[in-house]
Amino acid sequence: MGFLEDRQSFLRYCQIERQLSPHTKRSYEQTLDQYAAYCQSMHQDPYDAETARRYLYVLYEKQLASSTVSQKISCLKQFGKYMAREHGGEPLFHDLTSPKRRQALPTFAVPTEVEQLLEVASMQDDLFLRMRDVAILEVLYGTGIRVAELCGMNLSSFDDVLSFVHVTGKGKKERYVPIGTYASNALKNYIEVREDVGSKAENALFLSQKGNRMTTDQIRYVLKRLRKEGGVHKPLTPHSLRHSFATDLLERGADLRAVQELLGHESLSTTGRYTHVSTERLRSIYQATHPRK
Repeated sequence: MGFLEDRQSFLRYCQIERQLSPHTKRSYEQTLDQYAAYCQSMHQDPYDAETARRYLYVLYEKQLASSTVSQKISCLKQFGKYMAREHGGEPLFHDLTSPKRRQALPTFAVPTEVEQLLEVASMQDDLFLRMRDVAILEVLYGTGIRVAELCGMNLSSFDDVLSFVHVTGKGKKERYVPIGTYASNALKNYIEVREDVGSKAENALFLSQKGNRMTTDQIRYVLKRLRKEGGVHKPLTPHSLRHSFATDLLERGADLRAVQELLGHESLSTTGRYTHVSTERLRSIYQATHPRK
């Protein structure tokens, strides 16, 4: 088989056996397409490690972010492992090295900015949009779940008696996340008007105005629109509300492992990034208030 056939086989493997998210699969597909186009234009062997190194050198010349280059290297390595598994031999591209990544602190919203977004959402003329968008904001900020997890929720995912939401995270791993009064009430109000939009056959919790399950891009657009209308200039995204959830819990004394469970992180070190956010905020408070700073 040629490279394009191997690429297609690898992507099927990622989707069916590894059950990677649609976002990761799209990223892998884009990387392999770009790599194939480079190899074709330069008349290079796509299975050769030196070809891959030359391709990466082109990416460095374009001054792409180190995180972007690292993602492409990871894709090529995974493809190489798959080829070794299917055909034997040494994994292709196994000795490619990723650039050192500068750990950027996550962008997060302070409570007043969340209130601004909620105020704009609650002033919309359309009743359905008003109730839905308030519920989206309250759930994202009140539970810290990922935007893909929010889109994947069904009506049955919300337990208003026990005040929990059931979500399916990365790798199809399920968890229950407690939900506060504000988010719970917002969901109840939204569900009352949701019935007028969705068909009885549609069990998705969050619906578009056409009555279909909302996509992650649609959720991001909702937040972008509310941010613009509310005059919030910080580039907040649904993931920013997840960061805000974690940061606010840690700053109020929550245990790091408890936050790890709530966020659905595999590694505690991933959750530990939010301690740096808290440290930065503490430093700014110190600089602004201490008489002998």
